Parts: sequence; C-alpha cells; structure tokens
Amino acid sequence: MNVLFDHQCFTGLAYGGVSRYFFDLMSSFSNRSDIDFELSLLLSNNEYLNKASFSNHFRYRQLAHVRNVNRAASLLNRLYSLQRVKAGRFDIFHPTYYHRYFLNSIGKKPFVLTFYDATSERYGKQYPDLGEGLYEAKKELMQRANRIISISEFSKQEIVRFFPVDPDKISVIPLGTNFQTSSLNQVKTSIDFPYLLYVGKRGLYKNFDKFFSAIRPVLNRHPDLHIVCAGGGTFTASEQASFQAAQLADRVHFRPITDDSLFSLYQNAQAFVFPSLNEGFGIPVLEAFSAGCPAILSDRSSLPEVAREAAVYFDPEEDESMANAVERVLTDSALRKDLRQKGTERLTHFSCDQTAQQTLEVYQSLV
Repeated sequence: MNVLFDHQCFTGLAYGGVSRYFFDLMSSFSNRSDIDFELSLLLSNNEYLNKASFSNHFRYRQLAHVRNVNRAASLLNRLYSLQRVKAGRFDIFHPTYYHRYFLNSIGKKPFVLTFYDATSERYGKQYPDLGEGLYEAKKELMQRANRIISISEFSKQEIVRFFPVDPDKISVIPLGTNFQTSSLNQVKTSIDFPYLLYVGKRGLYKNFDKFFSAIRPVLNRHPDLHIVCAGGGTFTASEQASFQAAQLADRVHFRPITDDSLFSLYQNAQAFVFPSLNEGFGIPVLEAFSAGCPAILSDRSSLPEVAREAAVYFDPEEDESMANAVERVLTDSALRKDLRQKGTERLTHFSCDQTAQQTLEVYQSLV
C-alpha cells in the first residue's frame, strides 16, 4: 500500500501539534514493511523533519520571517502536492489540513481526512483570527472524504454537532507521543526557582490572560513561585503591561524551546497548567506525563478524556476554581507524587505505534 501525505501542516511553522502528529505517524510507518508513503514537500522549516529520513525538502530558515517568502513557499508546496496528486501513484491520499486544492484533481482515488477540533466553529465569531471561514472547507472535505479520523471521542461529537456528517464515517484514533524518546539529549534547565509551566500559544481560547489573572493571589502567597511560558512566541506589549501592572514582571518568564529543553522544563516544574477552553486532544498532557510532571487541567473539551484521573481539574472561566486547583497541588507533595504515578500509568494507554496501526487499518478498509 502506498499513501501520499501533503505539505500543508509542514509549511510555515517550525513546531505545532498537527505537524507533530503527522511526523510521528510517518515515523512509525517508516519502520513497517506493510506500507510505503510519500511526503509531497519542497520547502519547510519544520523542526521535526530535521530528524526525518523520509523528507528531502529544502530549508529557508534565514528567510522564514519574510511574509512574502512564506507565501511563495506555500504556493510552491501546493503546486508540487497538486502535481503528485495528479500523478496518481498512490492508493490513499491523506491531506494534512483543510485546503481544498486537490478536490478537482483526485478523481476516484480515496482520501482520508483527519479532523482535529471545532475551535473555529465554537469560537470563530468571538475570535475571527481563528478562521471562521474554515467551516465551508471542512464541511466539503468531510463530505467528500472516504473516511474521517477524529483524534478523540470529544472531537467526533464536535463533528456531529457542527457538520452534516454520518457518525459511522468517523473513526476515533487517539494520538500518542514519542516525546520521551525524542528527548534523550536532554538540555538541563538553568532555572533555579520553583515554577508553574505553561506551554504553547497563549492568545484567544488558549486562555492565558485569564490564567494569569486567576493565579495572581497564588503568586502573592508564594513569593518564591514563578511562571515559565515555554514557546508560543515572546510576550506581547499587552502581556508585559499586564505583568508590570501586577508587579510580577520579574516572575513571569518566556523560554524558547526545542524538544530537549521542553522535556527538562516539564521535568523540573512544580506542575504543568493547561487552562485552554478548547482542545481536540491535548498533546501537552501526554508530554507532561512523559516527563513526570503533575498536570493541572481545564475541565473542558477533550482534556478529561485524555487525562482521566491523572490530573487535577478546574473551571477555566472561574478564577477561584483555577487558583484553588493550583494551590492544592502546590501545597500537597503527596498529591504531586500521586499525579506523577497516575500520569505514568495513563501514558501507557497511548502510543504512536498504536495510532499508526489503527490508521493503517482505516487505509486498508478503503482498498
């Protein structure tokens, strides 16, 4: 069997949950003899692909911050993927995001679509930057797809809620992580103070501003406690002003990350806090479990499904709920130990090889 993956999730971004998912999927497939695949990609600065033997793309790191260069790279990648689709030398096509560029060229070849979350449907009017206009693209792609993969039961229910799709067309395949094994060359953190760890983007539905507001009383009660924000871009002027106004600017820190440095940040944190209003799965939860980091999570969307009893939960729209959950974990060493043990056990229910096997079974059902 030969599968064609396209460029979409690997264009433009060095890191990201979707590109991590497809990188891990292809990495697992590369160790198997019952599937061959091609990644149609010319230009990318994706960091995961640095470790990949299955991609021969060109990097343009020095020009990555030039908007027109990224637009040109995206166009060239799309034209190349379209050429590979038209060539038809595959059994299954698996696009990596929601662009419809291939629909008029794929003919009768089957394709599988992975659905990640309905964040733009839930919050598109509130946060137009999320891509409210994606609805029509998602809708047409899911109607045309031969099979839909949902990364959680929660996301499957979101598909059924927002889109006219037959539930029987949807296969739920949870994600896994190779975070621990991909972080063998660990970078020791130079942080010498206790901290709460926040990972990834902070804007919009990620709810960091609400988290910071809620956590201020906890920081005041624990004057040695800091917040470390890993990845997600440097602090905006608005964020810095908020830190200054709270007189906490010297206790909130940004750290750029690689897999190696991120593993160390999880490993040394008092706890990982995830206040997001909406996640399709929540890979950072598995990353925290991999590093033995206690998890304090929003009780929304897929997060309780993924972590179950291996986390402490809070209402992400209630300051008191958030603060109480953090305070509880900070002041109870036995609870932190219990969360580490439960996180390690919960992690055994997820693996990239299992994700790959279940995905292969979906492909095989179509040929």
